[in-house]
Amino acid sequence: MTTSWFILFILTLIIIYHHVIYSAVMVWYGRHLKRKITTVEPNSFPAVAIIIPAYNEEEHINDKLANLLMLDYPADKLFIFICCDGCSDETANICRQWESQFQRANIHFQLQISTSNKGKLARLNQLMTMAQPYADLVALSDVSALISIDALKQAIYSFNDPKVGAITGNYLIYNGNTGEQQYWSWQNNMRFAESHLGSVIGGNGAFYIMRTRLFQPLPNDTINDDFMLPMQVLKQGYNVIYNECINSIELDVSSNEENHQRRQRIGAGNLQQLIRCRFVFNLHQPGVKWLFASGKGLRTLMPFIFIVYLGLTLSLASEGSLLALWLTGLQLTGYGLAALPLIGIKNKFLDKLHYLIGGYLSSLIGMVRYIFGQFKHGWKSQPPIHHYQNTSTLILKRFFDIVLSFIGLLLTLPLWSFIALLIRLDSKGDIFYRQVRVGQINDEHIMLFSMLKFRTMLPNAEAESGAVWSRKNDPRITRIGRFLRDTRLDELPQFINVIKGDMSLIGPRPERPELCGCLQNALPFYLERTRGLRPGVTGLAQVNQGYDSCIEDVKSKIAWDHAYAVALASPLQWLRMDCCILLKTAYIMVTRRGQ
Repeated sequence: MTTSWFILFILTLIIIYHHVIYSAVMVWYGRHLKRKITTVEPNSFPAVAIIIPAYNEEEHINDKLANLLMLDYPADKLFIFICCDGCSDETANICRQWESQFQRANIHFQLQISTSNKGKLARLNQLMTMAQPYADLVALSDVSALISIDALKQAIYSFNDPKVGAITGNYLIYNGNTGEQQYWSWQNNMRFAESHLGSVIGGNGAFYIMRTRLFQPLPNDTINDDFMLPMQVLKQGYNVIYNECINSIELDVSSNEENHQRRQRIGAGNLQQLIRCRFVFNLHQPGVKWLFASGKGLRTLMPFIFIVYLGLTLSLASEGSLLALWLTGLQLTGYGLAALPLIGIKNKFLDKLHYLIGGYLSSLIGMVRYIFGQFKHGWKSQPPIHHYQNTSTLILKRFFDIVLSFIGLLLTLPLWSFIALLIRLDSKGDIFYRQVRVGQINDEHIMLFSMLKFRTMLPNAEAESGAVWSRKNDPRITRIGRFLRDTRLDELPQFINVIKGDMSLIGPRPERPELCGCLQNALPFYLERTRGLRPGVTGLAQVNQGYDSCIEDVKSKIAWDHAYAVALASPLQWLRMDCCILLKTAYIMVTRRGQ
């Protein structure tokens, strides 16, 4: 118990240090630093290349090209390189229409059009290689971000210092919510403070500029290139500074789903960065080490720290500690307040708290995905799968999947050995049955996973027949297997699939890949039932129908599955639906109405 309290004390200090001492002091310091605005033009203008990988950017590409055309910089020293990375919209055609205007302005404009989508990182490495012979400095900027007209001249002034290797600036959001606006206001002040205390840790994809000769191609699995490239500069002994006179304005208004996905990507990238940027602690710059550890390092680890903290206080509270009980209540109250905007209760404080806690949750999901190898090929910009699925619902759904599955696993584990004994006494063969099933479908791939169940059939039941539907009084089912199916106890091992992320507690039934091809040909929109949605241990179709015995059964189940997907549009509607399904599942198990 003493050890638990000691760990809790240390974690409390870390949480207070990161959020109150370090972050608050850095924000305050950044706000009170004197701004330096220069209007003195440099004696000479080095060649500058601006590189832009673009994927389906027809909404903002006109604004971006107009912004580049109006930059206050000598035209003969400016080079624009754009790559359309397998665009399926009008981005490439719009870029072609602007070529003549850049030519008339005497600005070098080079457009690369590729029919395949290789991702931002591959195109960035390609464009950087193309730009190196032309320019001394290279700037990277997102299509959806406009930069201030004098951004390049301000950058040139900062590069007069030979120790400066890269420069970033203010990141502003045109139409962000209260929490998002506040977060980036804090971040801008913290980066300003970092710049004065040692070096800015990382950059921002909206706009940053670096010395071309310092560029080194990034590994193909790099997630956050706008962080890793400035860190490469730092590794080579140069500083990354913040120029407060350079502004970039983000035009893109992200949906909740896009924002959730973006923050997952940032979370996964943060964990990757923490691993790959260990070189920081070998630099002879104590200030940079402190900034990296206190800022990016602790921010990355904070979701895990919060989980351990809650677990410790719950454990100590269960032993009768009033202080631990109070700390647990404080945490749960905070998480509850952060969730209120999900049901429409909003004010400035709740919006900021929701953005902070929601960001940590998204980051945690992204890091878990990275640990399980889901970012092996880096990050590709892809259009959202669904607009009807509420992001808040998906986050809450995954959270409850993990929590309830752990609880279910712990409560039912005593039954596992008893069930295993009955299976072994009833028939020869393995206790568990593993079968490949079709999981979640997204724009990139169809997920296949190995579903785990207690065995209910005779060994090698499908050796001769192949994949076939179950039928009434199926002779392949053992005596104990029939009982397990009636009570749905054969599904208990699937708690492991849920925790791993293969399945959800509630969702469409996972189908076998051998049957999916035939069903998709026979039934329109069959595969769409798990598009953007994990299959479930139980579900709306499962509690309203039994096992499939013919194609007509599958046809009626499709309607149930799509009806459940529509319920995800609203957190309250989803919660009511899931509660009803769980209660009905419990009723089926108790009354042995399963099939």
